Amino acid sequence: MGLFDKIFKKTSSEKTEPKRYLSDSEIEQRNKEFKVKFEKAKDLLTFSLENHNYHFCQCCYPRFQQIIGIDCTKTGDSYKCYDTDLLIDLSAKYFEVEKSELSDECKNEKWICKKCRSTYEYGWSDFSIYVERQKLKLTELKVEAKGKPAVKPIPLYLGLMGHSYPPRSEMSSVDFEEFQNYMTER
Repeated sequence: MGLFDKIFKKTSSEKTEPKRYLSDSEIEQRNKEFKVKFEKAKDLLTFSLENHNYHFCQCCYPRFQQIIGIDCTKTGDSYKCYDTDLLIDLSAKYFEVEKSELSDECKNEKWICKKCRSTYEYGWSDFSIYVERQKLKLTELKVEAKGKPAVKPIPLYLGLMGHSYPPRSEMSSVDFEEFQNYMTER
């Protein structure tokens, strides 16, 4: 055995198992499970937004701003946050949309809260055929914050999907009850 082989030869303890791919039935089961989680999260976030808007508006709540503002470009990673996408989609009806002066994303819009007139910059970009993301960045808050403060790591129920991720000290996966408590400020 040559020197090259001695240096780079894998021992039996270093050998890795071949990659295991999911079967079609396993993929289908995971998709069903995600759909159930998605519907639970959708119901929770709809309730949360209705509650915020009953008391005043979503802009008062730092936790709303935190979740909608998750943006992978801040860390240089390439992922989407399902919780962010869902909350932005559900909150759209509480905003007026105008043309943005920004051009840093594939799609840019200026969103204005219908109640307090706070402004946000909406952005959507795709990074690859598999990863796209949207964000809603607060640019001017015109109301005093009244909700509980945001915490780190950011608790996420639906989670992230992409090519690279932030450290667990920034975001963590939580169960439904913990996410519910966070979003309803219990």
